Amino acid sequence: MRRAQATLAEASNPAFLLAVTFDLFTQLSEKVQLAYVYRGGTYIARRWGDVHQAVLLYQLPDGLFVELNYDVDQNEVTFLFPFEAGGEDDRLPDYAMFVKLPDWMGGKS
Repeated sequence: MRRAQATLAEASNPAFLLAVTFDLFTQLSEKVQLAYVYRGGTYIARRWGDVHQAVLLYQLPDGLFVELNYDVDQNEVTFLFPFEAGGEDDRLPDYAMFVKLPDWMGGKS
């Protein structure tokens, strides 16, 4: 499989942000993926993989999500894991226990 040859400048172009599919995203270099997540992603939630590993969830356009595994001791992202909502590697259920609905939506205080 040929790897996509996007540059960091292309990844920050608003038109590029709208055009990236899951398949294209997974072909980008990790550096470009990270730039794309920071530029076009919306931070959703955090969970802990272990004491030193925060897992940050970002949502991108078209049902694409990315988990950034962040080492708090080294202060760096160590791994990116992209997935699609409803896909075979969907990790959204891992965040369900952290969701608290407001009272007006049926949540309890």
